Amino acid sequence: MRIKQRTAILATLPLALGLSSCAVEKTLTIMSEPPGAEVRLGDTSLGQTPVTVDFLHYGTQRLGVYLEGYDRIERDLRIRAPWYGRFPMDFVSEVLLPIGWEDHRVVFLDLEASPVRLDLDEFEFVRMRAEFFRTATDSPPVDLPPRPADKTSLIDATPIGSSW
Repeated sequence: MRIKQRTAILATLPLALGLSSCAVEKTLTIMSEPPGAEVRLGDTSLGQTPVTVDFLHYGTQRLGVYLEGYDRIERDLRIRAPWYGRFPMDFVSEVLLPIGWEDHRVVFLDLEASPVRLDLDEFEFVRMRAEFFRTATDSPPVDLPPRPADKTSLIDATPIGSSW
């Protein structure tokens, strides 16, 4: 009889641990100056800055920020995993030791006012595309020039506060 009880307890213990574990609370706050900019993360619209959202995965995602009258920002946002979020520690910290880890990240973007005039690179890009389309026949042009590159392409999400 006692063997059956021990077996039942040992069989349900991993299930109980798995169900009682609490995952790491991961939040990302995106702020801008001036506030009120529309924010997109990947294909999802998050709302207007300042905005705080939960995120599930570490890694790189595309961040877009837009405010009328200011330059649009399109960058890759990299969220690096803390030590307890890397394999194999992630299994230990999220399943075996459910102690309520917290990971809060913040990104601050300073928006620049849009110039009334186009800069020379942008003007040349628009002019060349217009020329391609003006001379195009029924088939689309194959050699369109690429858009001028952004100044920087990667933003790191900064951890704030303590991780515990």
